[in-house]
Parts: sequence; structure tokens; C-alpha cells
Amino acid sequence: MTVTFFNQTTTNTEQAEALITKIFESIEEKHEMNIIFLTNDDIRKMNHDYRNIDKVTDVISFPDQEDDYIGDIFISLEKAKEQALDYGHSIEREIGFLSVHGYLHLLGYDHHSEAEEKVMVEKQEAILKKANLERKSS
Repeated sequence: MTVTFFNQTTTNTEQAEALITKIFESIEEKHEMNIIFLTNDDIRKMNHDYRNIDKVTDVISFPDQEDDYIGDIFISLEKAKEQALDYGHSIEREIGFLSVHGYLHLLGYDHHSEAEEKVMVEKQEAILKKANLERKSS
């Protein structure tokens, strides 16, 4: 797995990039993808322009099946920090979750039905468990 990062924020993303690189090292497929870090304003605009939803979101994925390249994942680090606080877990868990969630969307997984969501959540949690980023039990 090859991940190329682009930072379109003023935040230092070295720790997030190292974390995501570690997560995807365990995936043996020869995929390539981009992860782009955005601000809340930028991801809100993208969400509006491409999904006609005028609100901030945490992650947006755009699949592209060109050779080994599978697409782009856009992550709002601001939203990730907010959600980590809201959910009571680490920023590492949240960034890991968002990157894996976006990756699975690039592969065609979705969560429109309960059955689809169950499969996607199981795959997400298996990948995150390998990276020691499991969801904490309540």
C-alpha cells in the first residue's frame, strides 16, 4: 500500500501521516491512494460542491480505479479533533478510523443498509485492531 499525503492546512501533519502509514503497512494489496488534509471550511465547501450538503463533514472519498491507484481521501483534522473529544477517545483513534473508513469506501464498501454497515464496521475494526487503535469499551 502506498499512501501519498497532501496537507492543505497550517497544521503540522507529520504525526498523522506517520500513524496512517503505520496502519496501512499491514495491508498487503498493492494499492496507491492520496490522503489530503483539509480545514473545516474547505471540507464543507467540498461537501457542498460534490454532495450538495452544506455542512462540515469528517471524511470524503473519491474512488478512482486507474491501475493500482484507488482514489483520494479528504480528512478534516479540525473535525477529527472535535469528534475525538465528543467520542472520548484519542485523536489517533479518530484519524485512524477516518483514514480506514475512507479507504474502505475507495474499495467499494458502503453503509447504506444495516448489512453493508455491519461488513464495513467489521473490516474497519479488524484493520484498526492490527494498529492497536481499537474502540474502547464503555
